[in-house]
Amino acid sequence: MKRMTILSAMAATVAGMTAQVNAPEIDGYLSRGTLMYRDQNYQGAIDQLTQLKRMSPDSHQAEEADFYIALSRLYRGELSEARQLLEAFVGDYPSSSHMLTALMSIADCDFYESEYEQALARYNAIPESALDLAAAEDYRYRKAYSLMKLDDWDAAMNGFASLRSTKRYSNAARFYQGYIYYAQGDYSKAKELLSSVNTSTAPGNRADYYLTQIAFTEGDYDKALSMARKAMNTVAEFTPEMQRIAGESLYNLGDEAEAVTYLEKYVAATNDPKPSALYILGVSQYKSGDLDEAVSTLGPVTACDDAMGQSAYLYIGQAYLKQGNVNSALLALEKAYRMDYDKKVQETAFYNYAVAKMEGGRTPFGSSVTMFEDFLRRYPDSRYAPSVQEYLVTGYMTDNNYEKALASIERIKRPSSAILTAKQRVLYILGSRDLAAGNVSQALKRFQGAKALSSQNKAMATECDLWIGDCYYRQGKYTEASKAYSDYLRYSGANSSNRMLATYDLGYSRFGEKRYSEARQNFEKVVKQPGNLGQDIVADSYNRIGDCHYYASAFSEAAANYDKAYSLNPEAGDYALFQKAMMRGLARDYKGKLEIIDDMMSRYPTSGLMPSALLEKAESYVALNRADDAVKVYRDLVKRYPTTSQGRNGYLQLAITLMSQGNRRQAIDTYKEVISSYPTSEEARVASDDLKRIYADDGNLDDYAKFIASVPNAPKLEAAEMDELTFRAAEKAYLNDNAATSKLRDYVSRYPGGQYEPQALSYLATAAVNAGNEADALQYATMITERYPDSEAAEDALAIKGEAEYAAGNGEQALATFRKLESRASASRNIHAARLGIMRVSRDLGKYDDVVDMADRMLASTAIPSTQKNEVRYSRAYALAQLGKGDEAVKEWKQLAEDMDDLYGAKSAYYLAQYHFDNGAEKKARTEVERLVDSNTPHQYWLARGFILLSDIYRKQGNQFEADEYLKSLKENYPGEESDIFMMIDQRLK
Repeated sequence: MKRMTILSAMAATVAGMTAQVNAPEIDGYLSRGTLMYRDQNYQGAIDQLTQLKRMSPDSHQAEEADFYIALSRLYRGELSEARQLLEAFVGDYPSSSHMLTALMSIADCDFYESEYEQALARYNAIPESALDLAAAEDYRYRKAYSLMKLDDWDAAMNGFASLRSTKRYSNAARFYQGYIYYAQGDYSKAKELLSSVNTSTAPGNRADYYLTQIAFTEGDYDKALSMARKAMNTVAEFTPEMQRIAGESLYNLGDEAEAVTYLEKYVAATNDPKPSALYILGVSQYKSGDLDEAVSTLGPVTACDDAMGQSAYLYIGQAYLKQGNVNSALLALEKAYRMDYDKKVQETAFYNYAVAKMEGGRTPFGSSVTMFEDFLRRYPDSRYAPSVQEYLVTGYMTDNNYEKALASIERIKRPSSAILTAKQRVLYILGSRDLAAGNVSQALKRFQGAKALSSQNKAMATECDLWIGDCYYRQGKYTEASKAYSDYLRYSGANSSNRMLATYDLGYSRFGEKRYSEARQNFEKVVKQPGNLGQDIVADSYNRIGDCHYYASAFSEAAANYDKAYSLNPEAGDYALFQKAMMRGLARDYKGKLEIIDDMMSRYPTSGLMPSALLEKAESYVALNRADDAVKVYRDLVKRYPTTSQGRNGYLQLAITLMSQGNRRQAIDTYKEVISSYPTSEEARVASDDLKRIYADDGNLDDYAKFIASVPNAPKLEAAEMDELTFRAAEKAYLNDNAATSKLRDYVSRYPGGQYEPQALSYLATAAVNAGNEADALQYATMITERYPDSEAAEDALAIKGEAEYAAGNGEQALATFRKLESRASASRNIHAARLGIMRVSRDLGKYDDVVDMADRMLASTAIPSTQKNEVRYSRAYALAQLGKGDEAVKEWKQLAEDMDDLYGAKSAYYLAQYHFDNGAEKKARTEVERLVDSNTPHQYWLARGFILLSDIYRKQGNQFEADEYLKSLKENYPGEESDIFMMIDQRLK
C-alpha cells in the first residue's frame, strides 16, 4: 500500500492532553485517535477511532471519529475507501464544522487518482476565501497542477505564479513553470527556471532530465552527454531515456562504439524504443555484419515517414541483398526509392533495386519498367542512367505486367533493335495469354504483330504461325488456319518440338475444309512419328483417319483405324467402338454391328452416344428382318431417352416398323404419339405426312384434320410460301454476316409461330452469345425452349439458356436447365455442355459429389474439348479436397500447376499451396506458392492470392517485416479491383 504524502494544513497545537491519552473512556479513545492522526500514525488513529465507534459515542464523538477515520484512509492512500467515507460524512453531517475540509478531501481523491478534470470541477466549487492560508495554498497548487495536466498552459502558469512567493510551493511552482515552457518549446525561459530550482527534493530533482533534453535538442551534445551521465542515476524512471540521450550524443560526437553500448541498454530497458535510437543501433549492426539483427532493429524505423525511415528501408534492402534474399530486398528498396526526402538515398536505392530486379527478384505486381522510366525522368544525368537504359530493355522481359510493358515500348519514338526484340516477345506472350483466356480476335492481332517483327527473331515469328493457325481454327476459318499451319511446317526446322503438333492441327483444319484425303495424310504422319505428343492425341488421330476413310467409303480401312484408336485409349473408346460398329453396318455385317454396339454399351453405360447406339441397334434388327427385336429396342430407346433427337426418331422408326409388320392400329397410335408429344419437332412433321397418307388411303382425311387441329402447335397442313421466302432471305443475310440479324428479327416479328421460327430464334440466340449480350441470348433461347421444346434447335437453346442463367448468377435455375439438357441431348457437344454446366453450378453450390460424378463422365469421353479439360480436372480436384480426399486432389493439382499460364493451372497452384499450409506443411506450402508468384502467370487475381498466402507463411514463421511489406506492396501495386483482395490485406495489416 502506498502511503500518501501530502502538504497539509492540519498542523495544530496540541496541549493539555497528556492525562487523557491513557484514559479508558470514550473521550480517551477520541483523544488518542486525533493525536495519532496529527502524528501521521494513521493506522493507529483508525484503530482507536474504530474502537470508539463500538462504544456508543454521542453524536459529536461519532462525527469526529468518522471525520478522522476518513482522512486517515485518504493519507494512507486508500482512495476508494476514503472517498466512500468522505461522501458518507458529507451526507451524514451536513452542518459539520469539518464540511469544507471534507469537500476539499473528496476533490483530493480525484486529484490523486489523476482524474484532473473532475478534481478541477470539485475545487472550483469550493470558495478559496473560506480556506485558511495553508489550505488555500494547497488548493491553488492542486488546481494549477490539474490545469497543467489538462494542457491549459496559460491558466496553469498563472496558478503556479501565485505560489512563487510561498515557502512550501515556491520550488515546485518554479519547476512546473519551467516544465510548461519546455513543453511549449520556449527553451530559454525553461532553462532559466529549471536551473533555479532546488534539485535535492521532488519535483526539482527532475529538472536535470529536462535540461538534458534541451541541451540535446539544441545540438549541444557535449553538454547533453555530461548531463545525461550525471542524471542517469538520479531518478530511476528516467535512466533509460538518459541512456538514449548519452548514446545518441556520443553518436553525433563520432564515438559510435560507446554510443552503441548505451543504446543497447536503452533498447533492452524500454518496450517502445525511439526510432532514432533503433536507427543508430541498426546501422551499426549492418556495418558490423549482423544483418539479421540489423533488419530486425531497423524494421520499426520504417514506420517513420521521413528521411530516417527512408534510409532505414535502404539499409534493410542492402542487408537482404547481401544475404541473397532479392525478393525482400526489392520490397525494401522500392519503398526507399518512392520516398522523396533524401535524393541521394533515393538514387542509391533505385540502383540497388535495379540490381535486385535483374537478379530475379519479385514484388507483388511491381512494375520495374515503370520504375526504370521514372528514374530516367528524375535523374537523366545520373551516373546510373546508362545501366538503367539496359535494365529497361531487360525489364520488359522480366516484368509480369506485359500490357504496361507493351504500352511503354509503344511510347518509344525510335526503338532500338533490342527494344523491338523485346516487343516481339511481349506480343507473343500476350497473344498466348489472350488465346488461353478465350480472346481469340485479340490473340490473333498480337501474333500477327509479333510475326511482322520476324527480322528480330525468325524462330519466334515461325512459332507465331502455329498460334495464328489455332486462332483461325477456333474462328471456324479453316482455309486460313490451314495456310498458317502449312507456313509453320514450311519454315520450322525438321527437329522443331511443335512440328508434329502443327501436323496434327493441319489435319484438323483440312478436315474442317472437307479435304479428307489431305487431312488423312496429316493424321497418318502423326501416328507414324508422334514425337512428344501424348497417347491420347495419337488415339484421336487414328479416329480422324478412320473418319477420313469413312467419308471416302473405305469402310474396312476406317474400321481398322478405329480399332487402333480404341486399343491406344480404351478409357475414352466409346466413339471408336461406335464408329467401328457403324462400319460393320455399312458393310452389311449387321450381326457384327450388333455385337460391337452391345459391347460398347456395356463398357460405356454413361456415354453420350448411348441414344445413337440404341437407334443403330434397332435399325440393325430391322435390316436383319427381326422386326420384333427392333420394336423392343425402339421402345427401350424412347423410354430411356424420350426427349433426345434419337428418342424422337426412335418413335418415328417404331411407327414405320409397326406399319411394316402390319400393325396398322399401333403404327397410327405411335405416329399420333410422336405428333402429340413433340408437336414442334421435325419428326412430328414427318409423322404428320406419313399419317396423312395413311388416312388418305383410308379415305379419312377429315379425321386426320380433326386430330391435327386438336394438337397445339402441330404441323399445319400447308406452309405459307411467303413465310419461307422471308426466312430464307433473312438466313442468307445472317450467314453472310453473323452480325446482320435485323432481317431475322423482322421475320420473327412478322411470322410468329412460323414454320422457320425455331431456326430463326436459334440464329438470334447464337448471334447474341457471340456479341456478349447475355440478356438477349437468354430471351431468344427461352422462346425456343418454351415454344418449340421438341425442335432440333431446342438442344442448342437449352445450352445457351443454361450458360446465360449461370452467367447471371441464377445457379439453381441454370442447374435445372443443364439437367434438362443432359436428359435430352443427342449431339455430343450438347451432352458435354450439359455436364460441364452441371459441374460448374454444382461446384459453386457446394454439391461436390455431383462435381466429381460429372467430371468423371466428361473425362471418360472423347467429346471433351482440350480447352476445357483442365477446368474439369481442376474442378474434380477441388471437389475431392472439399470431400476430405486431399491426397487425390494434391496429385491432380500438381499436374495442372505445371502450366500456370492456364487459369486452372494458376488456381491449382494456389490451392495446392493453401492445402499444404492449412495442414501444417509450411515448407511445402512455401515451395508451391513461390512457384506461383515466380511464374509470371497472367491471372492476376490468383497471383495476388498467392502473395497473400506467402505473407501468411512468413508471418507464421515469425518474419513479420517481410509478411507486412509484401502486403503493403501488393496493396499499392495490385491493378485489379476485387474487393476481397483488399479486405484480406487490410485484415492482416491491422
